Amino acid sequence: MKMFIINLSLKCIKYIFFLQLLYCNNVLSEEKDYRANPEPRTEVQYKSSIDYSKNFMVVCADKRAAIAAKKILNLGGNAIDAAIAAQNVLSVVEPQSSGLGGGGFLLFYNKKLNVLEAWDGRETSPESSAPHQYIDIEKKKMPFMKALVNPISIGVPGLYTMLFDAHTKNGKVAWNKLFVDAISYAEEFKVSPRLHKMLKWAPHIKNDEYSKKIYYEDEAPKKVGSIVNNIKLARSLKLLSKNGYSINSGKLSDLIQKRVPTLSQKDLKNWKTIQRSALCKKYHEYEICGFPPPTSGGISVLQTLSILENFDTKFDHKKTILDEHLFLEASRLAYADRDVFIADPKFFAVPTEELLSDKYLNQRAALINLKKARTEFRSGSPKSLKIENLNSGINFNIPSTTHISIIDADGNAVALTSSIEFAFGSGKTVGGFFLNNQLTDFSFLSHNQKGIKIANSVEPKKKPRSSMAPTIVFKDDQLVGVLGSPGGSRIICYVSKTLFYLINFNLGIEESIDLPHLCSRNSFSEIEKTDHKSITASELKLLGHDIVKKEMNSGLNIIWKNGNVWGGASDHRREGVAVGF
Repeated sequence: MKMFIINLSLKCIKYIFFLQLLYCNNVLSEEKDYRANPEPRTEVQYKSSIDYSKNFMVVCADKRAAIAAKKILNLGGNAIDAAIAAQNVLSVVEPQSSGLGGGGFLLFYNKKLNVLEAWDGRETSPESSAPHQYIDIEKKKMPFMKALVNPISIGVPGLYTMLFDAHTKNGKVAWNKLFVDAISYAEEFKVSPRLHKMLKWAPHIKNDEYSKKIYYEDEAPKKVGSIVNNIKLARSLKLLSKNGYSINSGKLSDLIQKRVPTLSQKDLKNWKTIQRSALCKKYHEYEICGFPPPTSGGISVLQTLSILENFDTKFDHKKTILDEHLFLEASRLAYADRDVFIADPKFFAVPTEELLSDKYLNQRAALINLKKARTEFRSGSPKSLKIENLNSGINFNIPSTTHISIIDADGNAVALTSSIEFAFGSGKTVGGFFLNNQLTDFSFLSHNQKGIKIANSVEPKKKPRSSMAPTIVFKDDQLVGVLGSPGGSRIICYVSKTLFYLINFNLGIEESIDLPHLCSRNSFSEIEKTDHKSITASELKLLGHDIVKKEMNSGLNIIWKNGNVWGGASDHRREGVAVGF
């Protein structure tokens, strides 16, 4: 009897321990998913917005923004002008995703000069930032939701100064004319279904008095179709239309500095646009061009595709799971490198050339087993770095983001991805717009327990790593595609998966978007929760994949050429539209 009681007690202890472990894992899983999905699923359209044209094409997250861009193109503006007009409207009607208080990356293809420009508008940390700012006296990391609303997470905004610099060099329509529609909408616009859902989902903005005043009624989010009058934002847009540098060295910078004591006037004035060199690499007969660090998007998309090119993929993807297996393994390899080697190049010598070299990527591809998943891929060992002196750092990287793809009648193109990080950023407004919380994209730790440096750690005047991946594609030296997506660190998978199926299996743009997403960012293999029959979790499990089904809320906006016709497609998972004319 005594032995029975002891065994029963041991079983109870094990059971209690199991429940505790299960609870902790669920909490961690929910927190990670919360971070990876800064904007939850809304009522989907179930059908992507598709349009075709031989001339212009605009694809972005909201019809009102697309129409504003169309007006500018009809006035004789080019892709740069139209993208800025669209971004201005999105800054008003999609405040959860981007805006005056954020940053972004822009690729511009100048057809006449045959030049691809890469404009870096990423935020930087202020001089007051410190390596251990997210660590308490007990050496514990600050909880993400606490860091989210902390002023130390607000980076120096750079989006609009970058856009103004890009326009000064390339624009055709006067800067102030690009703000007409946005100012009108700021004075009065209707709440969309997605904005309504975001207002219900992101309660941290109710702590901001102005947000509460204009987006809520009787403590509840304004209903779909309700009117929002953001008069402060209308004033800010008017100021910005007269002075493109107002956010960093004008009246708007004064407002920001007063609202955020961690950002000094010097921090704001010292922010400068950086023109970088785009990263381009062949994939089959196409040349894929993306953005370099501090975003990991360009390198990681190119790595994923180049690894896949090492395998014979001339098969019917509908009759096998080999394509899904290969993609999951290739993405896992790319993310393993991303976690260690990608950071602000001003602070860390990113081995870009070696990471994209055929020799290195062939070696990485050789690690893939066609018959069995390997869940513990490590980063590679570029010869230019001492790998033992580096360590991966977990950053939350969950930008609440938007993407704009535009091609004008002269063949110029823009891929613009912009962000304020989490839904509604920090939840703090100034001048009617939300300020970002981009500094949570840094690793919260500067070194691991062994004292090994983390490349993407917090330092003053540094840009946090991103996953934004604006992409432009060429074939036979001719422009054939423009694409990008929101979606946190999964952006890399969304973009590379779409290109994989568009190019490798010659699918159409709608079918490529509609395919369920899949992504391996670590030991798990994530597949999108869907009724689609092409991905069979049980079959992937037989290959050793640890399958986790997730909501994967991409917002792909694609332009792709077929013959002499441009096809535009906007992801059914959000509210975007394609407008060709």
